[in-house]
Amino acid sequence: MSTTTTTISSTITIEEAGAASTIGSRPTQQDQYTFLLPENFSTNPGDDKIAFFAVYDGHGSSKVSKHANETIQRFLQESPQFKSGRYEEAIKEAIEKEEAELLTGFHDGEEKFATSGSTAALALVNLTQGFLVVGNLGDSHILLADYTGSSQGATNIRRITRAHKPGDSDEKNRIMDAGGVVNTDSGTERLGALNMSRALGDLQYKEPLINSGTGPLNEAQIRADITSSTEQRSLLSNEPYLTRVDLNDGNQHVLILTSDGVTNGLDDEIIVHGLLTCYQSGLNATESAKYIVDETADVPGSDNATCIAVFIGSS
Repeated sequence: MSTTTTTISSTITIEEAGAASTIGSRPTQQDQYTFLLPENFSTNPGDDKIAFFAVYDGHGSSKVSKHANETIQRFLQESPQFKSGRYEEAIKEAIEKEEAELLTGFHDGEEKFATSGSTAALALVNLTQGFLVVGNLGDSHILLADYTGSSQGATNIRRITRAHKPGDSDEKNRIMDAGGVVNTDSGTERLGALNMSRALGDLQYKEPLINSGTGPLNEAQIRADITSSTEQRSLLSNEPYLTRVDLNDGNQHVLILTSDGVTNGLDDEIIVHGLLTCYQSGLNATESAKYIVDETADVPGSDNATCIAVFIGSS
């Protein structure tokens, strides 16, 4: 992905943005990402200038992550909620439409939509008004930090997404209230075979398939305590965590979207400082993102790793 600089009139600007992805030690690449600057993310004439970035980390196969990568941006652009500035509602609506498309695809013969899934980490940056809206499912994350000057380090480093894990008390209670269990057969708390409690796809853990009564149940469903005789609600949620961040504070910002192949291998502070050091030493945004994913790929047993780096300045 080539580095691009925006020249639009806004309260904030994207100085540079770039992305990189690596397969790591895995046999296939299941990460997907979307990288759309305002000139490529079309809105109605006269609307605010919007950039859209997303990371999807597939599991079971790349079927769901590829499908989401191809469709969610379109659902956002078509959404009346998006056009009226209600970005949080637009993200929820896009995810619901994606889930409906996956269910239709399953009924049309794509069985992988039942047994594979994907995380989602989505970021909409409104350059005209100077704010950011993010939503996520699972354990792909978005980091945000402030910086000033050409050589000063990052400050106020924080994750602005939330990990959705079966062992978290709220998530475990939700799963149990829906009629499922969290198991520790593998040594870690899981929902069936999953180490996350919210995701796209994995329809075997969701209504209506969870109550199809078609049996026999597969091993993953049995471990989640899914039965063919008892009515249950969705054990795996598609309700995203959502937050909005004001970027009109006079600082420069670095926005980083990652799959867990990055955040599981490197501390957040190392990711941010490493990326910013590369950028301030003269590498462009794409080269800086590539440095981060290459660092994680060098570790034996490394996962697919994806990093999108967005450097944001004030007008």
